[in-house]
Amino acid sequence: MPARRRRPPVAGGLAVARPPVGRWREPEIGASRILIDGRNVQFAMARGVRSGIPALPTTALVARLRASFAPPNEVELILDGHPGGSPSGRVAPAFTVTFSRHATADQVIGDRVTEALRALGPAGAWSVIVVTDDREVRDHARRNGARVEGTAWLVDRLAAPSSPSARPGTALGQGRPPRSPRTPRSG
Repeated sequence: MPARRRRPPVAGGLAVARPPVGRWREPEIGASRILIDGRNVQFAMARGVRSGIPALPTTALVARLRASFAPPNEVELILDGHPGGSPSGRVAPAFTVTFSRHATADQVIGDRVTEALRALGPAGAWSVIVVTDDREVRDHARRNGARVEGTAWLVDRLAAPSSPSARPGTALGQGRPPRSPRTPRSG
């Protein structure tokens, strides 16, 4: 007898397909937009949520996030305050850094989630992932149909190699050390 299938959850009257639940869930499964509460992530790293990765300045965090998420995912790192000397705007394909300026990052994230719900509808809002540990931001995102991941999930992802076969000291994603340059044979 085949295993019984669970019904997908319903949001706003429409069935929403959810990805499998487990310790490690890839956002690429049905995700199209990832909103990251930047200062929340930096604070969690400074507290030592996971010992595998130290707290990072904004420019280093941007570089690590770019390496961890690839298109077609649209990633937006949202930070409180003004850019100062940090990168801002579209810094790479499908990667944007936004500074909240006169609002809070929590308000900007809330606005983005609300916009996604309006534009995509209840079922489509599930394709948005909000990364935060802030309770109010989490609750607002869930009420508007977005998925929520904690900063520990993101820190685990940042600490993991970009490819299962990648090892320290190897060529990117190749699982082997880079070749040494050939020297011409003398004749």
